[in-house]
Amino acid sequence: DPAFKALLLALPSEADLALSMKPADPGAIHRAREALRTRLALHLEDDLKRLHIGLQELGEFSPDAVSAGRRALRNAALDLLAANPRAEITTLADGHYRAAINMTDAMGGLNALMLLGGEAFDAALVDFYERWKNEPLVIDKWFALQGRDPSDGALGRVMGLTAHPAFDQTNPNRLRALISNFAANQAQFHDPSGSGYRFLADTILAVDGFNPMTAARLVEPLGGWRRYTPELGALMKAELQRIAATEGLSKNVYELATKALAD
Repeated sequence: DPAFKALLLALPSEADLALSMKPADPGAIHRAREALRTRLALHLEDDLKRLHIGLQELGEFSPDAVSAGRRALRNAALDLLAANPRAEITTLADGHYRAAINMTDAMGGLNALMLLGGEAFDAALVDFYERWKNEPLVIDKWFALQGRDPSDGALGRVMGLTAHPAFDQTNPNRLRALISNFAANQAQFHDPSGSGYRFLADTILAVDGFNPMTAARLVEPLGGWRRYTPELGALMKAELQRIAATEGLSKNVYELATKALAD
């Protein structure tokens, strides 16, 4: 079954791997997982390319389960190929994105380009936004994908996106699309400098002023501070303490922050 094969091609997520380790070191997990992805991409390159070519849809889009499975497997093959950042693979991913006749393939191509980085990714981001800027749910996907960017400039990109004309922090869906996905970005949220934690805490405090329920939902990523290395845990705990000590904090956020500190 193509859909099952697609699942088999995917490695366990960094978040799942972090749950299986104590203390968890997100940076080490990311490096080890990427090293394995790269080895798989190198050793399976010919097979993955054959899969990618052979599963291309030549007719009209079909929503049936078999077609969906074939799309899933084709995108999984491209995702793994993107672990080998060569010009040839970037061209393949860009062609995949440009030729997409459905959202699954468009997002699959865009995700592969994100993993590869560079000018092709930036150009595809602009193209995607211009195509779909009048469709809020699709633009949520655009923000979410950039929140998951594993590259070193991810936090800067996310901070820049908070000033984008389409970003509205009073819109809970748009806020979660960007901020919650960044907080789930194991490679960058857990930067040893603590900048990711600080950014999330600042966001929680800002949002708490007008939407305490949404702000409270953003506390959770900091709540697991005991599961991480002592150095990271201390930085996460410090941000929770800063949140809890803020004057005028809502009951929602205060309860969750103090509970996370006490658990």
